[in-house]
Amino acid sequence: MSNNIITGWDIGGAHLKVAQCDLAGNLQHVFQIPCPLWQGIDTLHIAIKSALKQLDPDAQKGQAAITMTGELADFFINRKQGVLEIIAAFNQYFTENNTYIYTGNIGFIAPKHAAEQWHDIASRNWQASAELAAQHIPNGLFIDIGSTTCDIIPLHNGHATPQGFDDHQRQISRELLYTGAIRTPLIALANSVPFKGNNVGLAAEVFATTGDIWLLLKQLSADTIQDISADGEAWTPYHAAIRLARLLGTDADDPNDSIWSDLARWFADKQTQLIVDAIKQVFRQSQNIAENSPIIGAGIGRFIIEDCANLLERPYVDFSTLIPPANNAAADHAPAIAITLLASSQFK
Repeated sequence: MSNNIITGWDIGGAHLKVAQCDLAGNLQHVFQIPCPLWQGIDTLHIAIKSALKQLDPDAQKGQAAITMTGELADFFINRKQGVLEIIAAFNQYFTENNTYIYTGNIGFIAPKHAAEQWHDIASRNWQASAELAAQHIPNGLFIDIGSTTCDIIPLHNGHATPQGFDDHQRQISRELLYTGAIRTPLIALANSVPFKGNNVGLAAEVFATTGDIWLLLKQLSADTIQDISADGEAWTPYHAAIRLARLLGTDADDPNDSIWSDLARWFADKQTQLIVDAIKQVFRQSQNIAENSPIIGAGIGRFIIEDCANLLERPYVDFSTLIPPANNAAADHAPAIAITLLASSQFK
């Protein structure tokens, strides 16, 4: 029956992630659709319509659970406007009686309460994922690396226990890093690199991103990337090498030369160390995390988290193993899964 369907929507600034399950928590769909919200609210409408075509035909008659980070898109004048416009867009597809907005500690609320509680709605998708992970692993560190950001959340006694809850507070504590596996400009990682015996200054342009380095290192493949590359060309090792060379003010005459994968490894080590340093800070701030407690990894960049866990000599648990049956797509889009399963648990 349609009222037994719950669809979870995680609205980011670049992608719309969607998951659907029944009230028993059995997952039926998990996928992601490009949604460049900085181009305007119409991109969200296009993405929602595209998602509905992939879901159960009765999805709009069922229940919708919503979380978001897209309110930060610079299309909106401020976060409150972003929250309210995103919810208003969803109200065109789901009835208010069947729509629930995630607010972190407060739980789910009806859309009509969004205006007075927008601050509890803004950028809380990380909390849904961390709370779901804590139901399975009560004590540890939950980390989600997506295309753009990295969330580092302590878990204690079955709950997320961050230093702060909004993005500003979390950027202060380094529980939120603006570094991801695809969209981060490489100039955010360094302003010069060792190359052919010289220290070469980098062009202060978005000529190449982290998607290029992880593609060259075969940790990402073209079919896992839905973003547009820095130059609009294909996500192939050939074009990735060309983009890296451009950053150094030169050309990749032989894109297959190992010098480009070596350079990619140098950048990868920089990003990994950046995340390791943040993890260490979060550990210092969180006195309750035991030495042998695990790191739980989620997001499309969780291969980086596993490397970080190894460097820190911590046990690693992949988020995909927490949601039976093990599902890589579920781990790639953890907030959409989490919002769906938390809602199914509350409303069944």
